[in-house]
Amino acid sequence: MTRYRRSAAFAVAGLALLVATGCSNGAAAGGEPEVARAASTAGPTTAQERSLLYDAEQELQRRCMTAVGFRFWAVPENPLPEAREFPYAIDDPTWAKKYGYGSLFEERIKRLRDQDPNRTYLRGLPDDRRRAAIAALNGTGREGLRAELPGGVVIGHSATGCRAQAWRTLYGDLSAWYAASTLVNNLNALKQQRVTAHPDFTRTSEKWSACMRANGLSYRSPAQARAEFLGRDEARDTAREVRVAVQEARCARSSGLSAVAQRLDRRYGRELRREHRAEVDLVERLRTDALPRARTVLAR
Repeated sequence: MTRYRRSAAFAVAGLALLVATGCSNGAAAGGEPEVARAASTAGPTTAQERSLLYDAEQELQRRCMTAVGFRFWAVPENPLPEAREFPYAIDDPTWAKKYGYGSLFEERIKRLRDQDPNRTYLRGLPDDRRRAAIAALNGTGREGLRAELPGGVVIGHSATGCRAQAWRTLYGDLSAWYAASTLVNNLNALKQQRVTAHPDFTRTSEKWSACMRANGLSYRSPAQARAEFLGRDEARDTAREVRVAVQEARCARSSGLSAVAQRLDRRYGRELRREHRAEVDLVERLRTDALPRARTVLAR
């Protein structure tokens, strides 16, 4: 059965930050580009080009909000570049020795959110003006843009507002851009589900667990170890976090979990690109076509 839910974008611009954990497979911290970098007919855009498009979207939103009587500050795309994504298990002992599971990033994310000028600005507005500002950025109404994800979940977003206007200016076909880019943005999560469900991943996870037990650490999976240190309110035991994370990384390598995860990640990445070739190609074509417009916007 098809389900409909409203896009999570109906909160005013905040920092989209992740404290990423799991197995390093060369994916960028933002998640989406790994699957999107297909050998499309338009040619894959680079990380630098996607950053340029992001900056142009932010600038267009700023101009639009200013034009309707509100203020808007561009949100940094990657304010914590040292944070890395390990979707299966940490496999870099050097990174783990420095950052553990990344719990320190959670505190920094909170500070960045608290200091976000957009949030500060909104908090200072009267209730009616705050509601108007959010509507100006995100649009109003449930109808407009629609994206169907694998599995039948349907996500919607208003076709009005400054965010949609920025997309329209850059990508032209707003409906096509929203539908295709939203699907592509969600492919990495589907890929990771397929990887962790594969019997080879399950078997090597058991070997990883045995390796951890041999070193005095009882965890069924990297996810269980991660949960001990992330998203918790109590004071951190930094020394233990680093010790467990470093041992996780060593066991991920010695047990073969890292190699298996990377192999399966590449396999399912290719499969998903084939399954959704039309959407991947469309996203890359629209991005490529948008690059001259983005450069013009940022040159003004």
